[in-house]
Amino acid sequence: MKLNNKILISNVLLSFFMLIVTGFGMYYVVNSTIYDELDFHLMQHKTDIQKQLSEQPESLDEIQRLGGLGSYEWVEISPFPNNTSSIKNTFTTIDTVRYAEVSQLPEAYRKLTTTLTVNNEPFVLEIYEEVAAWEKISMTILLSVLAALFIWVILLYVVNQYVFGRILSPFYSTVDRLEQISSPTQVGEPFPEANTYEIKVLNGALNNMLGQIKSSFEDQKKFIQNASHELLTPLSIIRQKAEKILSDPENLERKDIERVHEIQQTAVRLTRLSNALLLISRVENKQFSLDDDIHISGIVEKALNELHDFIDLKKLKIHFDKREEIGLSGNRELVHSAVYNIIQNAIKFSPDGGNILIFMGRDPSNASVLSVRDEGPGIPDHLIDEVFNRFKKGHKMNDSGNSPGLGLSIVQSVCELHGFRCTASNNEGKGVTFSIHF
Repeated sequence: MKLNNKILISNVLLSFFMLIVTGFGMYYVVNSTIYDELDFHLMQHKTDIQKQLSEQPESLDEIQRLGGLGSYEWVEISPFPNNTSSIKNTFTTIDTVRYAEVSQLPEAYRKLTTTLTVNNEPFVLEIYEEVAAWEKISMTILLSVLAALFIWVILLYVVNQYVFGRILSPFYSTVDRLEQISSPTQVGEPFPEANTYEIKVLNGALNNMLGQIKSSFEDQKKFIQNASHELLTPLSIIRQKAEKILSDPENLERKDIERVHEIQQTAVRLTRLSNALLLISRVENKQFSLDDDIHISGIVEKALNELHDFIDLKKLKIHFDKREEIGLSGNRELVHSAVYNIIQNAIKFSPDGGNILIFMGRDPSNASVLSVRDEGPGIPDHLIDEVFNRFKKGHKMNDSGNSPGLGLSIVQSVCELHGFRCTASNNEGKGVTFSIHF
């Protein structure tokens, strides 16, 4: 899950938690306020009754008669009981039936019980006020506030999504660029400075790290290129000297001839190694143009013609399953080198009289693919993902030391330069399938 989404979800959960806590708090505050207002209203009503009876004591009977006719409240005045001390203002909430002839369902009332004096005679005054109407008001207020808070949470989520998206966009840009870097050759412009301190520090650290990696890689490539180039001249001299000695075998003993021949073979192998390293270095330095029009079937047929003698020597059967032509733009010589290497690899490890299947068509992802399947010994499972690494040769893959171990590395370098993908997989029965996905 993205950091942006995690922050948003955390904020939303926290907001909803605060909304629930606020809801309970609001309910308590609104309920307390409503009851305080009810009590104040009852006290005001008591004051009005006391004032009226002070000015018109004769209206007591009328108040007693009319006290129960209010729609939301009623008043009861009764003589003060004997042997009872003075009653202070007492507030209670009770459930009672006001009109038994209409409904037997009790309703909640707020009741004020107090003492009233009329003509120096004490009375008990009880004022009832219906709670339902006030609770309806409190619930309306509470729901309105909660609805407003809920809308606020939604708006906060939308705004946060936009704001966090803007704030974290430099971070995601950095991540996207890092995901596109699969080799030091793809390190391009440095990461820009950001306004956010943490992202600025991150980009600075990445710039330093990638700069050092690129510099080390460039130094390594230069060393390989220079070393390979410098080796060619002395190797050429060694080969010439060995050939000159072998040109006059009559003056040599058999053991001397065998030793000189071994020197010559070693020089040939080192020359191939140097040439392969030079080719890889040139590919990685992108010293080739990629604007040739290429047809893969022609490349395959040319490679088979060049390897014809080796095929006949091992009496191999080549099956070329051409489902459709693959046309592309690139460097013809490099693509030929890649195709040549995977076919040569199949020939090298196929048993005498074996079969090699070359397939050209579509892979399961509908991409154009060229695959070469042999019936050789296969590759150990722990090495199958490393066969394209330089100088990586597994058990059973050695060919008496004649290979420098760079053929498949050349394939990988050519594929990376062109944007292709190369894969290797063991067959269910025997052998290996090497594929280039275009």
